[in-house]
Order: sequence, then C-alpha cells, then structure tokens
Amino acid sequence: MSRGWRRWWAALAAGLLAAGAAAAAPKTAGFEIGREPAWVQPMSASGLDAGLPAAPLQVLLVDQQTRLPAGRGPSERYRHVVRQVRDASGLESASQISIEFDPSYERLTLHRLELRRGGARIDKLAARRVRLLDRETGLEQQRLDGRRTASIVLDDVRVGDRIEFAYTLVGDNPVFDGRFVQVDWSRHGLGPTGLYRYRLLAPAQRHIRHRAGAAEVSDAGRSADGLRITEFRRRGVPRFVEDAYAPADSWLDDMLQLSEFADWADVARWAETLFEPALRPSAEVSAQAEALRGADREARLLAMLDFVQTQVRYFGTEIGASSHRPAPAAQTLAQRYGDCKDKVVLLGALARAAGVRATPVLVSSTMRRDVAAMLPSPLAFDHVVAELQPEGRSLLVDPTRSLQTGPLDERIARGLGWGLPARADATALVELPGTQGRLQAEGEDVLRFASLAQPAAFESVQTFYGDIAEALRAQRAARGADEFERDLRADHLRLYPGLAADGALEMTDVPGRNAVRLVQRYTLPPAWRFPEQRVFVTDYGLPLPMSVLRLPDGSDRARGLRLASPGRYRQSVEFRFEQPTLGRSGSSRAEESAPAFRLQLRAETAPQSQRLEADLEMLQDRVGAAEFPAYRERLVRAFGRLAGTVQVPAVTPAQADTMRARYAALDAELRAGRLRIVTEVQREALGRRVLLDTVLAGDRLAPALRAQTLVERAMLLDHLGELDAARADFQAALALDPEPAATHAAAAVNALMRGAYDEAEQRAGEALRRAPGDLDALQTRARAAYLRGDAAAARAGFEAALKDRSVREAGYAPIWLYLAARRAGDDGVATLRQVAPAGERAWPHPVTRWLAGEARYDDALAATREGGRADPGRECELQFFAGQKALLDGDRAAARRHFRRAVDTGVTEFIEYGMSRLELQRLDGAR
Repeated sequence: MSRGWRRWWAALAAGLLAAGAAAAAPKTAGFEIGREPAWVQPMSASGLDAGLPAAPLQVLLVDQQTRLPAGRGPSERYRHVVRQVRDASGLESASQISIEFDPSYERLTLHRLELRRGGARIDKLAARRVRLLDRETGLEQQRLDGRRTASIVLDDVRVGDRIEFAYTLVGDNPVFDGRFVQVDWSRHGLGPTGLYRYRLLAPAQRHIRHRAGAAEVSDAGRSADGLRITEFRRRGVPRFVEDAYAPADSWLDDMLQLSEFADWADVARWAETLFEPALRPSAEVSAQAEALRGADREARLLAMLDFVQTQVRYFGTEIGASSHRPAPAAQTLAQRYGDCKDKVVLLGALARAAGVRATPVLVSSTMRRDVAAMLPSPLAFDHVVAELQPEGRSLLVDPTRSLQTGPLDERIARGLGWGLPARADATALVELPGTQGRLQAEGEDVLRFASLAQPAAFESVQTFYGDIAEALRAQRAARGADEFERDLRADHLRLYPGLAADGALEMTDVPGRNAVRLVQRYTLPPAWRFPEQRVFVTDYGLPLPMSVLRLPDGSDRARGLRLASPGRYRQSVEFRFEQPTLGRSGSSRAEESAPAFRLQLRAETAPQSQRLEADLEMLQDRVGAAEFPAYRERLVRAFGRLAGTVQVPAVTPAQADTMRARYAALDAELRAGRLRIVTEVQREALGRRVLLDTVLAGDRLAPALRAQTLVERAMLLDHLGELDAARADFQAALALDPEPAATHAAAAVNALMRGAYDEAEQRAGEALRRAPGDLDALQTRARAAYLRGDAAAARAGFEAALKDRSVREAGYAPIWLYLAARRAGDDGVATLRQVAPAGERAWPHPVTRWLAGEARYDDALAATREGGRADPGRECELQFFAGQKALLDGDRAAARRHFRRAVDTGVTEFIEYGMSRLELQRLDGAR
C-alpha cells in the first residue's frame, strides 16, 4: 500500500493536520530558519478563545496559507499555529512540535517559535532545539518512505502559556507532474480549535477545484501580485477524537479537498502514464509467465496470482515520486519485493505475457464506496488492485493478499466499493464486486448430554470465508497460537461460565475455498438450574451473530455507526440428549428486521434434541446518525433473541407415567377422606411432593441441584407436618452443599418446630454468619431462645430485628417482643406500645391491640375471619399467642385450651401449629 496514497488518512487517524503535496527537489535536504514569506497575510489569535470549549489544551488558531506559482515552480505552504495550555494535563502535548516532510522534494523553513506568558514574549526558536528524525513509521507495515520529522520539545512550559509557531514547506511531489493536490483537516487532535483558516493563492489560469466540508468558502479578491485568493474558514471546531466505528463518510465534513485534476477521467489518464510503462513485459517477466503453467488459462492465472502473493514479499520503497509511481515489473520480479502498486504491475505484466488483459484499479481501502463523494484526485485512493479479464470475464484480485487460498473465483477482492481503472478511456469510477448476499461466516455449536447431572461435551465448529478468513490467518500468524486461541474463546466463555477447553484449537483451510474452519472442544460442568424445582433450565447464546451486531460502548453516535460487511452470517446451537428428554416434537420461527439487517430464527424440538438457528443478513454497511436511535431500538430487540434458555421437563416421559398413577392414588385418598387437607398450601404440598420424590429418585440432579431439591422437599414435608422426614432431607442437603444460608435458615425453622431449640439457634446462627441481613433467621433464633427460656436473648434478638421498618410493619416481632419482655419480668404492654405501629391495620395487628389492652380478645377472634369466612391460619396464630399470654398470666388450664385450639386448626404449615403442639406435650407431661 502506498504511503503517498495513505498520508491524508493517516494524518486524520493521528489527529494531525497534514501538509500538502507539491514538486521539484531542493538542492539541500534539512531545514533553515528564515523570515515569513512576504505574500503571507498575518493573522492574530486574539479573542479566538471566546466561547471555545474548556480543554487541557486549546488550539486557538490553525492558519494554513498556500501559494501556487503561475508556471511550474514549487508551491509554498505556510502554516501558523497557536496553542493555549489550560490545564497541567495538556502540558506534555503542548510542548511537543513535530513537522513531517519529505527531503527528497520539500524544503522546511522555520519562521518563529515563541511562548506568550502574560505580557511577555519568550523566543524559543533556535536551531539547536530542532532535531531531525529519520522516523520510518511505516516499517512495521513493510514500507520505507524516506520522510523526516523536525522535532522540537520545549522546556519551561506552564499552564496559561500560549505557544505560537510558524513554518513554510516549499516543494511538490514530482509524481503529480506539477498539478496541485492536497487534503487538509479542519479538526485538530490536540484540542478544540478556535479558528481554522486555509488561504489559497493561485493564478487565475490554474483551476483548483475544492470540496470544503463544513468550512465556509469565500472569494477574498486578489493578492498584490494578482493571484486569486480563496479562503476556507471554520470556527469553534470540536477536538478530533478517533472513532473506529464511525463510517468513513462521517469525516467528510472535516476534510478540505483541493485538486487541480478536472475529473476522474483526468485522474485515470494520469494513472495510466504511471502504470503503463511499468506493465510492459520484459524478457524475464515473459520467461516467468511461461514457467507458471496450469491445466487451463484460469489455472495459469491462479498460478501467477499465487506466485505474486506468496513469492514476492510485501515491502515498499516509496520515496518521492515512488509514493505513487510503480517499479517496472522486471525490477519487482528481480528483487522479489514490492508494495501494492508494484505487485499489481508484476501480476499484470505476467497476465499480459499470457495474453490476458490486465488493468490496475485504484481503490480506497479506507473510504471504499465513499470515495465517490470525494473530489477527483489521486489522493482519493490509498490502494491499487488488478482487474484480470480472461475471455471476457472480469476478475478483481489483490496480489498483496498473501494468505488467500482456493480457486480464482474465491479470491475476488470484494467490498472495496468504487474504483478507478488506470486506463485513458476510463471516464468515471466503477462499482466493484460487493459482499451482499454472500455467506461470510457460519457456526455450529453442539452440546451433548449423557445425563443432566454430568458435564456436557461441547463442540464448536466455525467457518469463515473471504476477507474474514484471511484476517484470522493473519492474526494467528502475528499474535501467536496461544493469544489467538485465548481471544477466540472469549465469546463462548462469556456465554457459558465454567466452560473448560478440551484440547487445542484446530484451525484448517477448507479445501477448494478461501475459508478457514475452527474447531473448539470444551467440557461444560452441569449448567442446569432447577428454579422452583419445576423445570430444568440452562442458557444458550449465538456468539457469531452477536459479535456481528454488537454495539460499541456508549449510545452517542453523532457520526453514525459503521456495521459489519454486508452478507450472511449463520449460526446454530444444538442440545443433544442420549435419552428421550423433551417430550413432543415441534418447531417455531421468528424474524426481526430493520433497514440495515434481517434476522431469521428457527427452533426445532425433538424428543432427544433441541436446535436453535439464526440466519443474519447484513444489508447495509452503516447507519447514519439520524437513523441510529431507531436502529438501536431494533437491534436491542434482535439481540434479545440471540440468547435465551432451553427448558427440559423435570421428569422423563417414563417417569411422567409413574407420576400420573401416584396422582390418581392421591386423589382417591383425598376423596375417601383418608387424608385431611385444611389449606390449599397443604394440597399443593402433596402434589409437589410427588413431583420431587420422582425427580430425586432419578439421575438428573447434579449435587448442587440435588441439595436444592432436598431443601424444597424438606420444606414441603414441614408444611405437611412430617418434621422428622424433613429433618433427614435438610441433613442430606447440607451434606451435599453446606454453604447456602437459606438451607441453614430453613433447617432452623424445622428444628424450632421439632422443639430442638439449641439446634434451631445453631442453624439460625449459621445462616446469619453467611447472610448477616437475614431478618427471618434472626427472628427464628430469637423464638428458639424464648421457647428454651432465655428471655434476655430473645428480647435482644427481636429488638435487633425491629430496627428494620418492614419487620415492624409486618407486626409479628412486636408481639414476640411483648412475650419476651413479660417473661423477663418487664412491662410487656409498655414495651409493645413503643414498637407497635399506630392506627388500624391488617392482621396480626388486632392481636397486638388486644395484648396492648386496646381491644378485647373477642375483637381479635373476630378478626380471624375474613369476608365472613374463618381463616384457620389466623386462628392458629391467635390461639398460640393467647396460650403464651395465659402461661405468662399463670393460667395453665387456659393455656392448654388455647394450644389445643391451635392444633385443632390443622394448619401444619404454620410454625405456631408446631410450637402449640410442643407446648401441649410439655403441659401434658407436667401434669
């Protein structure tokens, strides 16, 4: 790739304002210090900071003035810059000045460099401060351009200083044959700009065309020596911030383009004069063409392309006119290296020697189709490819792509937008092959499950085509296999936590295609969740279309958004089971679309598999700023469909038949009255127990899920009054997974209902150690302390819980605090009134009002009925609290009656039922 064709875009990417291109080499290379040219119109930076956005460094003025001669003499390009330091973070960039130039045709003259500090002017211009650096910044990209940098690092720069410098570059690149071309930028990378001015002085007979972007254009009259003056101005220019996701056309407003070329036909004729002499086959080139044989003409062309791509390394010597002028084909063949233009010329010469028409085509790898919006100029292009025309066909190929594979048709250069053939008969840009509708990438993820309780074997096969395949080959070569593999696995690891690689990544070329296949194998630990013990659930994602559609960080897209290349991207994920698992077969389809994309989704379910497919077609390569909000809204909806959950029934089809039989027997028991069901909670617990018994009898549960399911069944058993069976489940669950605070908290309630008060306190304490904010566990521990007779510990526990407003509003903790205060010998009523919520409130506040002496017992009893119907749960609670009050009052007979009534409600799921049963046993045992 030519440095000359890339300079203007590289300047933007670096946040600089590049100097122009021009002609005749000076007698000496280097720089000098001299006066400003007489033709320059001075400009002051006074007042240009008014209204300028705050920034560590402000660029008050960028004044570029260019003077073109009437004849073939060199152009002069004067530049005057004023920077202002506003913050210490701007000192480093403010104090460094770099001026890049090509000594083979440009001469640099420095005019001034000074600091303005308050009212003082400090001259910093001295030859000893200037270092000339031979900075071959293109060497990493295999380019040698011979450019130099005049580098100045200022000392003693302070916040508040203004730095002002000016210089002139004289000379033009001879490759443009005396015609003027330039691309300049009105944005600056160091900070916001107060005023950007470009002043062009040109003879009337020289027709300099322009496209000014956001700059205002004015005719400024004539200079003293009769030159026509055109001015371009832009005020209050925001700082340039590099945005890798911005479409190329979004930078056109910041670009000032100047060109003396009349139209694209003029540029094409110029290009032909550069390429045609170099394309003529020499004897050496013809001999090499003869050596590159094939079964037919197309095979021979493929051999030629392979030869230039792989046997001629990429390296460009692009000093002066070599920035655009290619080396003769024979020279590139002999030296076995060259840049894009050199390699195109060699391929073209080989093809012509074989009787195939070959034409260089100028393209912009940066602007691509947006090159059509640029001013006709050689600077519109930064790359060149070759058009081969065997037997009337047109094959656009890129001989710099050394990592291509497959037949000739697979190596077509696509997605370059518009190009300009380097032929005298070319009159306009031509549209080049695109990627619309072509398959760009596809992936298939398969997860195989021998059992839901065992790890899954996970295999991902991804195939990438064309440019993406070549980019992956280049990345692996440049970064090494380990780093490449680590980055490639990242998307899967995000979607499937715990995924562990099972062997190295396999990367192979696809026979007969310019494509690579990547195979990754993993082991996935049991990833199933069992929410509410109703259905097994695990997550899935489709990382390939996700990566294509993924938005960059941030929602502000003032420049629009560059999208992935048009084309199709497909992916599937399939869950496969060794046994029938999913019941009935079925399928579903969905679609999300927007002007920029169309996403089609399909789900297929069979007894032993579930497959989800996404077919994404990108229809556009960008979204404009105005359309971005609507695009984002559609994208969020589409993105939500690319990840989700797969659900598996809790039991197998065979187990389902067994469950149906058990449900029928249970129903018969209930109808016959052999089972007493008081509440819907108990009825649901009976049904749920059948389900959990079946699940626990199977082999689908990994240890953590088995522990969760045992806890769920234990709580159901508590509700049914089977406390010892529940205790066994809690113990088994804690043996499998002793960490969950919720398990300890539930086991504490079970111990409380069994009368194992020390165990209840210990379990509640374990829960609180793991979850200090668990207010239920705190109250369970306090209840256990009360029932074993430790009133002080109970009181402290309830007082701690009552610091939380929700606990106070719930109403139960104030009642327990009343009981604990009375058992401790304190005034329970006074204590209760301090913490009980005021006013009429729902249950259990009628109990609170009765205990506080504000209502009668019969009022509380009446409140146990709701809507005219008895509520056994409320009555159970009232009778338990009444029995405790009777004990505190010394009336054991009344206490026994109340506890008996609580037990008679049959509300086995209430802790008050269990505690009443225990109190009855204690009272009966004390007779």
